Amino acid sequence: MNGNHKVTFGIFGNTGKEDVKKLLSEIVSYLVSNKIEFLVDENLAEISSGNLHKHSSSKKKILEQADYILSLGGDGTFLNTARTVGSNNIPILGINLGRLGFFSEVSPAEIRGFIPKLLQNKFRITEQVIIKSVYKNKVFYALNDIVIDKSDSIRMIETDTFYNDEKVVKCISDGIIVSTPAGSTGYSLSCNGPVVNPESNVFIITPISPHTFNVRPIIIPDSGEIKIIVPQKTKTRITADGQKSAVINAPCEIILTKAEYTIKVIKKINTTYFNTLKKKLYWNVDKRYR
Repeated sequence: MNGNHKVTFGIFGNTGKEDVKKLLSEIVSYLVSNKIEFLVDENLAEISSGNLHKHSSSKKKILEQADYILSLGGDGTFLNTARTVGSNNIPILGINLGRLGFFSEVSPAEIRGFIPKLLQNKFRITEQVIIKSVYKNKVFYALNDIVIDKSDSIRMIETDTFYNDEKVVKCISDGIIVSTPAGSTGYSLSCNGPVVNPESNVFIITPISPHTFNVRPIIIPDSGEIKIIVPQKTKTRITADGQKSAVINAPCEIILTKAEYTIKVIKKINTTYFNTLKKKLYWNVDKRYR
């Protein structure tokens, strides 16, 4: 930001978390006392214990005016915030109030010390790829993953997966996860998918409980087109980031590609991906030497 520009923060958060109210109050107090401009999502402002009427705002206005977005909550809140920000190109800082907080860079105790760093440009930004799925007029965007599964049926689902029109695999399973590198530590990981560094330009295709020993997760370049065909007559569900979903009637054909935009995530200057893995997932931590 140049020196003449007055920075404005936009604040989104999980209205269902009691801790968010307290954190919001602390952040607002700090911003007001330091005469820093901010706008609070109207849904979040409603649950606030303070009077935020003057700062309460629609999502549309926040996206028009904010230079940075603060996302108060866990990873689910961050995914929701990322979906709201979409292609608006506004960097997001996650403040973790959840269990894992893989996307969230700072704790509530650190936020007062981190806001000055934001104002002084003492941070870095990582750009996270977004995956897009299209079925007829239904379009979903996801930061973590798109899941195509059997909906609420107890039967398995048959899928044919293609990459750039070349057959990759026919699979009978509970479904298919197509994950970004950022999402590789989410649902895909719990289905034995690999951990992939977010700087990799790839997608991960992971079957969910495949009914065979010879189908395994596969990593493919994110520059191509993935096509998943469900050939049999059945209900099929498409879910983005575990939050937005639609049930459609198969036979159907779903196209997945890299979206036209990325999500900009604010990080501390000195953190690395492998440090995050160790801290959040206890990667390579040997309990014998703790």
